[in-house]
Amino acid sequence: MNSRYYIFLDIDDVLATSHQYYINPKKWDDEYHRYRFDKKCVKVFNEIIEKTNPIIILSSDWKNKYSIEMLNRIFEINEINTIVTDVTLNLWGNKFTSLAQLEDCRADEILLYVHEHNIENWLVIDDLDLSPWIDKQHFVRTPRANEGIKQSGIKNKILNILLN
Repeated sequence: MNSRYYIFLDIDDVLATSHQYYINPKKWDDEYHRYRFDKKCVKVFNEIIEKTNPIIILSSDWKNKYSIEMLNRIFEINEINTIVTDVTLNLWGNKFTSLAQLEDCRADEILLYVHEHNIENWLVIDDLDLSPWIDKQHFVRTPRANEGIKQSGIKNKILNILLN
């Protein structure tokens, strides 16, 4: 079994803050403008990567829009110093159909992946409140859409879990 930590990563409101949603596309000079992440969030995430060397599993809804290859291209464009290794299964529309079930669905997708791959060392980083299903030793929430992972105290919470 791999002793490295797995990070189950959301993108919206974690790496791409609400500020990125409203950027005028004409300001960007390339075809990937819609995939820009918050530069300060990327800096924080890269610091976490540098200290912990995690395996990244994408749990974000972006997994439903883009292939792993495209996701890794988006990571490269944003200068994220790691790759997406895999994505969680999409249970939306099968087991879950109501927007009120979004958090339950995300948690179920992650827990299914953890169980099926027999993962012991893992952490979820998400803006959704997954705490009813995932305990605090495996979950860090980024509740402020305009700050994401750069929110004060978030990086230390993540590192405390990954390094202890």
